[in-house]
Amino acid sequence: MLVLWLMFALLPVEMLHGFLLHSGVNLPLSVGQAFKLILLASLLFSFFIELNGLFICLFLFCLLFIPSLGQSLSKLEIGFLFKDFIKISRYLMPLIVFLFFKKIIERGRSNEMNLIFKLVQFSYLVFVFNILLKYIGLGYAMYPNGDIGSKGFFFAGNETSALLIILSAIIGFNLFKKGKKLSYFLFFLFNLFIGLTISSKTGTLGVLIVFLLIPVKQFQLKIRLRYVKNIIISILLIVPVVVVSTWKFIVASPVFTRLKFFWHELDFLTFIFSNRNNFLKNAWKVYWEEYNFLEKIIGVGQTNYEILNGNSIVEIDIADIFFAYGFVGLLLFVFIMFLSYYQAKIFRATNRHPFAGLAVLMIFVLLGISTIAGHVYSSGMSAVFIGLVFSLMYLKKDANAI
Repeated sequence: MLVLWLMFALLPVEMLHGFLLHSGVNLPLSVGQAFKLILLASLLFSFFIELNGLFICLFLFCLLFIPSLGQSLSKLEIGFLFKDFIKISRYLMPLIVFLFFKKIIERGRSNEMNLIFKLVQFSYLVFVFNILLKYIGLGYAMYPNGDIGSKGFFFAGNETSALLIILSAIIGFNLFKKGKKLSYFLFFLFNLFIGLTISSKTGTLGVLIVFLLIPVKQFQLKIRLRYVKNIIISILLIVPVVVVSTWKFIVASPVFTRLKFFWHELDFLTFIFSNRNNFLKNAWKVYWEEYNFLEKIIGVGQTNYEILNGNSIVEIDIADIFFAYGFVGLLLFVFIMFLSYYQAKIFRATNRHPFAGLAVLMIFVLLGISTIAGHVYSSGMSAVFIGLVFSLMYLKKDANAI
C-alpha cells in the first residue's frame, strides 16, 4: 500500500522536476530521477515476499546491461554506466509495475482496487491541470518556436501523448462500462480538446481511435426499433454540430498551423513520422558501418548508441531498443508484447475479465504511437500507467469494486 501511495506523487514530482530544469537548476541527480529510483527500489523491495518477480526483473536488467559492460571493458570507461542503469530501468519500469499491480489485482482487496482507480483519477486531474495552464499564461509550450502547444510544468514533451491516451482510456472505459454514455461522449470531446491543446497529432489521433473503439465490443447486431428514432435524431442534429465545431477549433488551433507547415515542407512519409524515418536511415547506416559483429547482435548500450548517432536517437521505440540492445533487446520486447496480447486475448474470450479488451486495444495503440512518436516505453512519466493498464486485464468481474 505504501508503494501505491508513493505513486500519487509521481506527476507532482514531475512538475517540480520540469520547473527546476526549465529554471536552469541542474542537479547531479535530478529530482525526477531521484524519485524514480526510490519508486523502483520500493517496487523491487515489494517483490521480496514473492521472489519470482524479483528474479525476473534482475535477470532482465542484467541481460540488458551486458552491452554496457562490454563497452566499458573495451573502452576502459565507467562514467556512462550509471546513465545506462537509469535508461535500462526506464525500459523495464512498465514490466516491473505490471508485476506489482498484477499481484495486487489478483489479491482482489476492494480497498486496494479503489485506491488504484483513485490514483488514475488523481493523476489525470494533475495532468489536465498542467495542460490547461496555457490558457492563463502559465507553463511551457510543447514547441517553444512559435509558442505552439502546451505541456504545463512537465519537462518531457512527447511522453504527454501516451499519458493522455492511457489515463483517459482507463477512465473512459470505466464510464462506458457503467452505462454512462453521455458522460463518456462528453469526456471524449474534452480529451480531444486536451490533445489539440497539447498540439500532438499522436495524442489527438490516439484519443480519437481509443474512444471510437472502446464501444465496439458492446455493439450488438440486433437492432431494437425503439432506439432507431433516437439514433436518427442524434445523427441529424448532434453529429453535424459536433463535427463543424470540432473542425473550426482544429483549424484555429496551433497544431493545425504546425501540421500545415510540415505538410507543405515534407513528403507524406516524413510528415507522418515527423522526420523519424530519416533518423532511422541514419541510424541504420551507423549500425552497419560502426557496429562490429558482436555489437550487431547484443547492441552497444543506450549511451554509446546515442554517441554514435550524434547524441540523438531515432525516437521510434522498437528501433531505439534494437540499436541500443541488439537482437536480444528486440526479441525481449516483442516477446513481452506478444505474451501480454496472448494473455489478454484469453481473458477476453472468457468474458470474466472486463478490462481485457481494453488491454488488447492499448497494446496496439501504444505500439502504434511508439512507432510514430517514440518515448512511450522508455518514458519515466508514463511507465507506471503502461504497467497499470496492462495489469487491469487480471481484474475479474466478481472482484470489480469500482
